[in-house]
Order: sequence, then C-alpha cells, then structure tokens
Amino acid sequence: MLPKLANDDFVVVSRFFWSLRPGDLVVADHDRYNKIIKRIEQVSEEKGYLLTGENEASVSSEDMGWISKQQIFGKVILQIKR
Repeated sequence: MLPKLANDDFVVVSRFFWSLRPGDLVVADHDRYNKIIKRIEQVSEEKGYLLTGENEASVSSEDMGWISKQQIFGKVILQIKR
C-alpha cells in the first residue's frame, strides 16, 4: 500500500462496522494472498467488493477478483506511522 502504508506501519482494525464503501481501507482474507490490506474500489450487491492497491507493484484488482463480505476481516480505522 505504499505510499499510504509502509512495511513497518501499524493499523488498528475494527471488525464492527456498519457499512463499507469505495475508498475504505480493509483487511481481507484472500484465498490466494492470505491477509491483505487494500482499498475498496467498487461495491456490488451481487458480487461483493473489488479491492485495489495504491502501489504500481501491488496485486491488481483483476488478479484478486471480487471479495465477499465474509472475506473482509475488518475495516482500518487508524493508521500509525512507524
């Protein structure tokens, strides 16, 4: 998530959230990539959530595919720079 988050930064994640919308940072439990922090790009009631990174080297939305609500571990509510 560079430049937004660096390797040694900390995040506080809440598992209790009312809604998720484009622009929110979330921690997702992806089948192939395990726990990842990404930004929500799109929301679809049928498909779930399409996530994106902010770094050119990050995994693309197309490679990740759509994420279900059950795969969202939590919403990032605070970022702490190391």
